[in-house]
Amino acid sequence: MKWFQYILPILFFISCVDEVPLENAIKEPEALVVHAFFNPDSAVDIHVSRVSNISEPYVWISDALLSLKRKNTPNFIFQYVSDGQYIGNIKLAPNDSIWVKIQHRIGTDSLELKIPSRLQIKQVDTFTTLVGTVGKTKAYRIHFKDSAYNKNFYRIYGIKTYMKYVLNGSGVKIDSSILTEKMSIGGTEIPFTRNAYNTYSTKEIMFSDDIFNGVKVGFVVHELLNKPLSSDMKLLFTDIYLENISEGMYVYLNSRNAHLWQQNSITQLPTKVNGNLNKIYGVVGAFTSDRYRIIN
Repeated sequence: MKWFQYILPILFFISCVDEVPLENAIKEPEALVVHAFFNPDSAVDIHVSRVSNISEPYVWISDALLSLKRKNTPNFIFQYVSDGQYIGNIKLAPNDSIWVKIQHRIGTDSLELKIPSRLQIKQVDTFTTLVGTVGKTKAYRIHFKDSAYNKNFYRIYGIKTYMKYVLNGSGVKIDSSILTEKMSIGGTEIPFTRNAYNTYSTKEIMFSDDIFNGVKVGFVVHELLNKPLSSDMKLLFTDIYLENISEGMYVYLNSRNAHLWQQNSITQLPTKVNGNLNKIYGVVGAFTSDRYRIIN
């Protein structure tokens, strides 16, 4: 009967524990989610959906009223296409100030936004360098020109395009296809390292001109993966992209990269993805961009 002396305290403890009701896991707020990124070189594309549970498909919104106002121009109304997508063939220019309004029975919000100034990649020099954690790898020195008057935020990324061949048993090429791959890149420039969020992504580098303000116009990035091509692959060209992005888009992409990285970590909770709307989830951003192609 010695075990009986242990049973009584346990039963007493259980009787003193109150059950805490758990919040319904499928409950979600009745709110809109909007993603819009304006680029003067392409048609405007806005996506609108409703907040949904992670296990549910997207709930697209088809009856929102989306409008854009520029100085001395009438309101422009976007047209719904499908799957929450609204498009508009409206011509925007760098440094334009625009007023975006979103109206729906679930929520209404508006935002004033300035299109970033134009930039241009003047030249990209390629060379081989030695990086401590990578070894010998390819590097790119990007020379660009933009406006020193504005406060700018930048994003750099690269895309490689390959020809992939199909070989027969004798090693003869019998077919081929085009493949693209976003490069894994890094950099040690001071503007890069001052943005702590760059540690959460290897596919792009984001930085601001707070410390150089348009005076420094050359930055070096290097490849993080140094693997030789297989016999059935041939590199055709490498495209280096540089974007001048609005501050709201900069904050959103930084927090999104951190959120996605931390989702895959067993030791960290994902951070909040920061938008720039007050009553609606999501982000309304703008950017200008330039591309420099390096033929292999």
